[in-house]
Amino acid sequence: MNKKAKKPISQRICESLDIPVGTFGRCSSTEAVGNREVSLCGCERLVSYTDVRVILKLCDNTVSICGEGLTMRSFSGGRISVCGRIDSICYGEARDDK
Repeated sequence: MNKKAKKPISQRICESLDIPVGTFGRCSSTEAVGNREVSLCGCERLVSYTDVRVILKLCDNTVSICGEGLTMRSFSGGRISVCGRIDSICYGEARDDK
């Protein structure tokens, strides 16, 4: 018998109540405003920071923000805001392409 992978209880509750996944667990979220600003929740630590790339360790992933003139507007309570010209937002292991 082929069993399906069992979903975590928090995910099943969220799906059945039609509420956002992550409401009951640790989950990051990302909000982009055009290509000039990105805000992230669930940030655990700053891995690397230059004016062309910001790498962050989130509670559930790693994210790399690439662009030009990048600056951190704020970083408090697991929330971070990065401004500048944003060319890409990549999730997973940081790549050395820039």
